[in-house]
Amino acid sequence: MTAQPAPGHGQQQLRRPLSPVEAALVAEACSRSDVVWVKPGGTARYQAVWHTWHDDAVALVYGAGEQMLPVLTGEVEVMARSKDTGAAVIGFLAHVDTLTSHTPEWDAAATVLSTARLNAVDVAQQRERWASGAVVSLLRPIAVTVAAQGDDSTPTGSLPVLGGPGTTTEKPPFHLGSRLRRALRLRRRNDDDQN
Repeated sequence: MTAQPAPGHGQQQLRRPLSPVEAALVAEACSRSDVVWVKPGGTARYQAVWHTWHDDAVALVYGAGEQMLPVLTGEVEVMARSKDTGAAVIGFLAHVDTLTSHTPEWDAAATVLSTARLNAVDVAQQRERWASGAVVSLLRPIAVTVAAQGDDSTPTGSLPVLGGPGTTTEKPPFHLGSRLRRALRLRRRNDDDQN
């Protein structure tokens, strides 16, 4: 999928409110996926974050015991990708609203996030942990920056995987003792037991 700048998109138009069509597209793309890609200010790469769509914004929690992100302030770039193909669906600029803990807005967002949180280890203390050591933020879309075009056969436009000692980007390494070898050994053992 080829990501294209939104038509007529310039610096002045970044500040204009979303059109109803753009707002609907952002809401649809974000509510269909549990992960969006956020590019915090001052960084070169997007970072995947789990979220929920709440109050016409991307609600996310980060910090102690949760996903780690730099402190989000001001405006950040957000990219929503297709859940099926991974292709970029829409990119938008969002204003970060960091919620104060135990306010009605924070409680509503925390409730939605808590129900969507997978593999929570301390459900009973989760909200108190979020209030004391994590940050709950709402990323409110303010402008579409990239609108995707294409079909299922269009390349995703993703960046190559960063290299490192734990990254395997080529042929998988050789494994001693494959399943076939183990199956043959078990078959021989069963044959020996029957004789």
